[in-house]
Parts: sequence; structure tokens; C-alpha cells
Amino acid sequence: MKKAKTKNTEEPKAAAPAYQNQVRLVGFLGNQPEQHEDRTVFSLATKTSWKAAGSKEWQSHTEWHRVVAWGKLAPAVGALTKGDHVLVDGELRSSEYERDIPVVGGGVATATVKAWEIRARAVRKLDHKAKKDAAA
Repeated sequence: MKKAKTKNTEEPKAAAPAYQNQVRLVGFLGNQPEQHEDRTVFSLATKTSWKAAGSKEWQSHTEWHRVVAWGKLAPAVGALTKGDHVLVDGELRSSEYERDIPVVGGGVATATVKAWEIRARAVRKLDHKAKKDAAA
């Protein structure tokens, strides 16, 4: 007896992108956003907490991120204030520049500095107070 062939109706799965640069951060603004001609810059604090093995005490580390919003997003981000709880979606960008640094014993040396920032695609203000009140 011959088996009937069935037609495969499943959609082929799309391949993963060859490259992806995507960052999502949730944290608090560390300063008032600085508005420039074509961009707005602010610092964002994120915190990681953990208990060390064999310890009952919590430890934590705060990381500071430089976030830059361009174009139409820049003026909207400029309306945020220090301490606001926000979600930032964007991509990680690096840049290099030369900097003169003093040398022990006198003189100056030039060093190449690599700086990292988050280029924001979207910034959403989160209602931290409502979440806090709901937990109470």
C-alpha cells in the first residue's frame, strides 16, 4: 500500500539577522537632560543587586550610561527631569578621540580614549509612583 504524500503548509522560519545591535535599559535619570542644537544627552543609572555566596547581605552595583537622543526624539526627551524612571531602547555606539594626559615627572602624553554611549531610538517615561503605590 502506498502512503499519500501530504503537503507541508508551514511557513519557512526566517533566519536570524546576521548582525544585531540592540539595547534596552530601565533606570533613573541621573541629571537634567542637556539640550543641544540637534540632540539631547542625559545620564541613566541602572542597578544590579545580588547576594554573595554564603552571605545574607545584599550587594549592588550602579552603572551609569550616557544616552543621546537625536532628531524628533530630542525635544521630547528634553522634557524629562532628573530622577524620572524611564525605559530606553536603542543601540550601543562607540567613538574614539585623542586626549592629552599629564605624565608623572612633568610633560604630557596623548592617549586615545574610547567612549561608549546609547543612541536612543525610543524613550518611554515609566510611572514609578503608581507601581510603588500598587505594591503597598
